[in-house]
Amino acid sequence: MHSSLLWLVLPGLMLSEARSLPRYATRVSRCNTNQTSYDFVIAGGGIAGLTLADRLTEDASVIEAGEFDRGHADLDVPGAWSPFPYIWGLDTQPLRALDNRTELVVCGKMVGGGSNVNAMNWIRGAAADFDGWVELGNPGWGWDDLLPYFIKSENFTAPNPEFAKAANISWDSSIRGHEGPVQYTYSNYAYPAGSNWWDATLSTGIKPAPDPMSGKNMGIFWVPNVRDAATNIRCGARTAHYDRVYQTRPNYHILTGMTVDKILFEGSHAAGVQYLPSEGGEVVVVRATKEVIVTAGALHSPGVLQRSGVGPRNILQPLGIDVVVDLPGVGTNFHDQTTVQVNFNRPQCSAYTVPHNLSTVFTGVSLRDLGTDSDPWEAIVAEAKTRDVAALLPPGVGGDATVLAGYQAQRELLLRSYAATEQGAAIALLYFDTYSSTQAYFMKPLSRGRVAIAGTAPLAAPLVDYGTAADPTDLRVNAALLRKMREVMAQPAMRALGPVELAPYAAGDGAPIADAAGVERALRGNLVISNAHQCCSNPMLPRARGGVVDPAKKVYGVSGLRVADVSTFPMSVSGGPTPTVYGTSEKLADMIKRDWCLDGWCS
Repeated sequence: MHSSLLWLVLPGLMLSEARSLPRYATRVSRCNTNQTSYDFVIAGGGIAGLTLADRLTEDASVIEAGEFDRGHADLDVPGAWSPFPYIWGLDTQPLRALDNRTELVVCGKMVGGGSNVNAMNWIRGAAADFDGWVELGNPGWGWDDLLPYFIKSENFTAPNPEFAKAANISWDSSIRGHEGPVQYTYSNYAYPAGSNWWDATLSTGIKPAPDPMSGKNMGIFWVPNVRDAATNIRCGARTAHYDRVYQTRPNYHILTGMTVDKILFEGSHAAGVQYLPSEGGEVVVVRATKEVIVTAGALHSPGVLQRSGVGPRNILQPLGIDVVVDLPGVGTNFHDQTTVQVNFNRPQCSAYTVPHNLSTVFTGVSLRDLGTDSDPWEAIVAEAKTRDVAALLPPGVGGDATVLAGYQAQRELLLRSYAATEQGAAIALLYFDTYSSTQAYFMKPLSRGRVAIAGTAPLAAPLVDYGTAADPTDLRVNAALLRKMREVMAQPAMRALGPVELAPYAAGDGAPIADAAGVERALRGNLVISNAHQCCSNPMLPRARGGVVDPAKKVYGVSGLRVADVSTFPMSVSGGPTPTVYGTSEKLADMIKRDWCLDGWCS
């Protein structure tokens, strides 16, 4: 059975046309879409949207939309990384727990989304992440359920064996994909200082991780990058899921420069979408005969739903928006992964220049690895359990019983993971850029924010309340990460490089800030609030736990509508989101095919 599919990208539009189509994927005008109905409409053009568009057009008619990059080498070539022409820059609301400062946060603004502008790291989540999703009320989304789809999405090229042995690179081929569309590999060069980091980390008692893609990521490991080993260029979602197929898909069409306004409902059924030029202009309507699928990302998908009348009543009614379904969870549960960046002066290595987007050595750690006699990990967990959790949520959120129930369930899982051994998921990654800084990525924060619209204007920026460190436990964990970083840097292998810690975590005389109050002040003023790993603002959870979508990613209370992007993660994963978005999208594509008897699923 052939299906037509419309894909609306922020900004941009992809649609599949039911009429006669040209031989190749081509760009179409708004007039075409205004005169045609489609089986599926996909609103959003990042990894999730492109993966679904590709898989749903294997036996379907499709037109794809979104802004294309202009073939800039500074996106495709490792080491020439300059993504700024292709990102949304959004200002946060004042960060209440971080001196009320505001920050600029980014996400991809092009066909392929963040996959075409990110740092190219490829780190799956851990098994404990996805088994936790199941425990929260999402059967079918555990590690064993997702592993085949991780493998399906990937095409791994192993490095030269001699180089891999010399550089301590290890992997398990049985759990790597070799036939999927997304190319990834390891660098063919190891910076000498990377071995210093490896040896220093070993000296602290942390062991190598044989393969972090296996579901266990505690320990030291190399991180591969999303790069075609033959051409040495980036393999983002556009390359993997559009360029790879467009010449054989006469049903793959693109309309660019359009922003989704809202979903159109007939009663409680999603019947289509309304969109307009991203620079402003006439509104256009396109209809969907089967489903609308929202994939606009954690910062934009909540706004699409809220403008459409799907969301918290206390946000929609004051704006004069008719409530289609009161879903308090829309826009809540929002979080990102923070970074403590520690700067050093390294005179012996100052001549190094380090290209971005090359494989590097990371160290996955648990809270057990971070505890000290003065601040044991058990005390951090015990203190977190005493907090009034409702008071930790953004204003107007903690009073909803369903959202609060979901948050409490997540905290129980998180605090249990904080106490995990090497069999669990790392809560943080330590990373040395082999030049002048080290970073500690905190991947499992307790704090939550919210994304909401300020009005009905579709081109207005969302109100992004990050809520970073609203739970003071997060600052305490980040302080522990700073201590661990200093422990590694104090080992003989790193001391040999002559590092001297600089501001902001060292005083003017070069002495590291060590007292708890001083470290907390430095963190409040300097903690990096975003890795552009925004997630979880339309969580896949039971409705009684503040969920927005069910385990089929269908929106509660309506029909014909799914959300399918990173916003549906119940919690952030122990790694970057990229491989998980690819894998979950591959799984959802099969679920949609089964529901609609596409591609032989019902034969």
